[in-house]
Amino acid sequence: MAIALNTSGGKGKKQRPVPVVNVTPLVDVALVVLIILMTVTPMMMKQFWLNLPKKDDQNEKEQPPPPPDDDANKPLVLTIDRQGAVKINNTLVQREELKDRLPRMLAAKTQKVLYFDAHNELPYVKAVEVLDLARLGGAKSIAILTQNVVH
Repeated sequence: MAIALNTSGGKGKKQRPVPVVNVTPLVDVALVVLIILMTVTPMMMKQFWLNLPKKDDQNEKEQPPPPPDDDANKPLVLTIDRQGAVKINNTLVQREELKDRLPRMLAAKTQKVLYFDAHNELPYVKAVEVLDLARLGGAKSIAILTQNVVH
């Protein structure tokens, strides 16, 4: 009960109810909220995997890495300047030729990644058109550069 009546007292005294707090509903609600939080919290955790190359400290201390031998190790960079001119490693390429030349260039590389950089003021549509042409040309892995290559 929420109220207990005071039964002690004399004949002339009025009996007043004494309030008593019932904590059972409060504990029930707190346990339900705890169970809900325990079940929802693992679902709210977001995970992403970051694969970083392992650093070889011993090799770097002993000798510096050898310079690359040929052009097969140079990255393949596709750039678009402000006017919309397409260049691959600073060589001007027509958009129509991109589908034909890109597979041969990727076949000559050991690393099959095409790096992409567009001028900041270039319309988004033009950049996407060139990316689509690169996909049609056989580029399966395209990396967007975060630092500007085009000046």
